[in-house]
Amino acid sequence: MEAPAFWKQKYEIKVYESDAIGRLSFPAMCDYFQDMAWRHYNYVEKALGNLLAPGQFWLMTRLEVEILKLPAWQDVIEVETWSRGIEKFYAYRDFIVTGSDGQPVAKGTTTWVVLDTVNKKISRLTELAQKWPSRSDASSLNRNADKLDAPVNPEYGAEYTVQYSDMDVNRHVNNVKYIKWMFDAAGMEFLEKHTVEKAVINFIDETRAGDVVKTGVGKREGLEISCNVLKVGGARDASRAKFYFK
Repeated sequence: MEAPAFWKQKYEIKVYESDAIGRLSFPAMCDYFQDMAWRHYNYVEKALGNLLAPGQFWLMTRLEVEILKLPAWQDVIEVETWSRGIEKFYAYRDFIVTGSDGQPVAKGTTTWVVLDTVNKKISRLTELAQKWPSRSDASSLNRNADKLDAPVNPEYGAEYTVQYSDMDVNRHVNNVKYIKWMFDAAGMEFLEKHTVEKAVINFIDETRAGDVVKTGVGKREGLEISCNVLKVGGARDASRAKFYFK
């Protein structure tokens, strides 16, 4: 079996993946990215054998997306993903989403690390890089996802205790949960009137069931909104985001 450098998958947009206006919700699009990353990795591992040691797992640390057009409920889209390269501790994965007419509707790039649950450190990826079928000649955005500063003087909403349903198979909060919390912080009235055209998200620290978090919104700069998820009782953000609307 040959390990494929590219992986494609079609999705029909379900009603529960749509927003109040009937468009694919931004968090649901990010769910597709995570699903595609797993599908591609799983297939490559079937071809090459186990690539990670027991107790190691992948973590997305950064995501940047450009939205050209949000498809609608019941539309069929195709998501394509590939590895753009692996350098020392970081792996770069890109995405392109196309509509039923074959035209791009979104492009994204992500940064990943491998965490060792025993020593709680990220692992060097030199050996994996020699095996993985990367395509450094193909880039969706021609850059890596940006690093974000913390929002300035954010205003926080109500505290929230992380629940069982917020966790993923690694027993920490799923990345898209952070995206939902921060995206919703823009407010329903604002989100119904505006469409996201770009987003940068940083995943900084993990949270687990029972942890208490709160979502903050920094000072708005026109149609740009900076957000964060803060772990209550700690001084570190769990996640940060900057959304650009039109």
